[in-house]
Amino acid sequence: MKETEKIEIMHFDQEGYLEDGKALYETGKKMTALADKVADEGYDAVFLMGVGGTWDELMQLEYLMNKFGDRDLEVYLIHAAEWNVSGHKRMTDKSVVLTASESGTTPEVLEAVKKMKGMGVRVYAMTKPEGLIGQAVGAENCVAMASDHGSGGCEKGYYLADCFGLRLLNRRGCFPKFDLFIEQTKDIWKDMLDIRKRFEPRAEELAKKYALAPYTMFIGSGALWGETILFSMCILEEIGRHTSELQSLTNLVCRLLLEKKKGGGG
Repeated sequence: MKETEKIEIMHFDQEGYLEDGKALYETGKKMTALADKVADEGYDAVFLMGVGGTWDELMQLEYLMNKFGDRDLEVYLIHAAEWNVSGHKRMTDKSVVLTASESGTTPEVLEAVKKMKGMGVRVYAMTKPEGLIGQAVGAENCVAMASDHGSGGCEKGYYLADCFGLRLLNRRGCFPKFDLFIEQTKDIWKDMLDIRKRFEPRAEELAKKYALAPYTMFIGSGALWGETILFSMCILEEIGRHTSELQSLTNLVCRLLLEKKKGGGG
């Protein structure tokens, strides 16, 4: 690693980060195996399902699969609570669903999983096998996610989801360098830690400069749009910084969407 040990990252378990990263390579193989199973059995559509931050995190995979997939591939990002109310007209007993739950008990996801299983839909989950969702899905269809936010849980969830989604693309001939991708990311966590350390002084500088700004805007697009939402709402809003401004914006968006639905908008 390039950075000296004098640079420390607040509330971040560096040793745990590297240990989890080392173990993640083997865990990723399990996700790849599940994708191979799906590809062998066949499917008509792929659904990525989450709630809150999980929905945000899966957005990058939806973007990548739609960007690199062939014209016949159908990939949809769905919100569990919305699906429980309205379902999805493209979901059949030949569809496959990937979901995730750090707690293993997310009510909306649990309800959706039970309904989907009743429809004959194949559901795979990044969650603890012993949790309620894990039990509903079946231990053989679960992969425990390294989701401790004190040691970089989010990006490791991205990695596991990508092992599944990009492998499906690979089996369709759309991502031919999948094996190279896996090999090149095997030890990426040391580099990721180095990047974190290098940016820490800059992060402190920015925080001091803008902590009391009256209004903050977050901008993102493409594969980073989900991360932009995750950072602004699920991280900053939940820890109380600029809560009123972010909550007001959230409420405004929700009201506009509701009004649009009432008016028959698409």
